[in-house]
Amino acid sequence: MTQTDVFLFVAPRAPLPEADRLRLAAAVALACPERGPVAIEQRCERCGGSHGRPLVLAPSGVQLSLSRAGDVVVVAVSLSGPIGVDVESIGAVGRAGFDDVAFNDLERVALHSVPAHARDQARAELWTAKEAVLKLSGRGLTVDPRELTVELRGGAASAVLSWPGTTLDLGQLHLESFDAGPGLVGTLAVLGATPPQLELRREV
Repeated sequence: MTQTDVFLFVAPRAPLPEADRLRLAAAVALACPERGPVAIEQRCERCGGSHGRPLVLAPSGVQLSLSRAGDVVVVAVSLSGPIGVDVESIGAVGRAGFDDVAFNDLERVALHSVPAHARDQARAELWTAKEAVLKLSGRGLTVDPRELTVELRGGAASAVLSWPGTTLDLGQLHLESFDAGPGLVGTLAVLGATPPQLELRREV
């Protein structure tokens, strides 16, 4: 039996407080009481505020990523390596001028080769892939997202083709789309030697 190494929890935002949701998601993924209680810190690496990416202080070997869109919150828990997750409303990425600040020339050409009726979906696929990778890197939107070139294949983001200056091994960077709910697109980025064994749950 294949062991799950990445858990993805997709749930309504309310009523669980965010910190409690993160701890619960990690505890459910671990399912090992003997590993001790889960301790999590959220701290911005730039300003020290509590809005930074979540870090698991204990137990070791667990990584988290969090994203929100509309009434949905997504928590990704990795037991195997660095992770990033992003969820976005399809409507939100269709506003005027978005492509110019989000995508580079190669990506815009690829996007406009997609049939018009499917373009907003493809645009959300492309954008959530970029955000997920930037979260995984720990740099987030301190990086101009146009520096990354993400391949769009069959209307879905399939790989990061280039990112000048990154220390990430792009050959070990895996992108996985998931069903985040009506009108939403979600993408998971995981760094590892092989694609993740993913389990999606509608809870937590």
